[in-house]
Amino acid sequence: MKNPLRGFLEWWRCRRTAVQFLRFSVVGGVNFLLDNGIYVLLTRGTVFWSERILSAAAISFVLSVISSFVLNTFWTFSCDAAGWHRRMGKFFAVATGGLAINILIIHLLVSLGVYDLIAKIAATAVVLVWNFILQKKWTFRD
Repeated sequence: MKNPLRGFLEWWRCRRTAVQFLRFSVVGGVNFLLDNGIYVLLTRGTVFWSERILSAAAISFVLSVISSFVLNTFWTFSCDAAGWHRRMGKFFAVATGGLAINILIIHLLVSLGVYDLIAKIAATAVVLVWNFILQKKWTFRD
């Protein structure tokens, strides 16, 4: 016979993870707009950055990661300020991996003829999943 307490704890863990993923996605949406807004301003606003789309993508990504760290720390994973420096190092390590994946996907898709903004959207979707799994399991471990 199944232990009802174990079943409840499993349900609660799944529910909590679902809520965290939803919040993580909302934060991701906010930072997607921030990231892409900065990217568009750089690449469409100046000739200098329009010729350096991968560098512009890196700059916009890093600025959005700073915002993401703050929002995910306090809202998504409900952490207090204690230990923020330890979490920040892990968060940025995961984000750096995400940045590498992001730039690789953009580079690959653009070289295949995909419009750069479409390539950036595709890269963002892949990096969302990467970031949630690693941030939850490593950075913000329960």
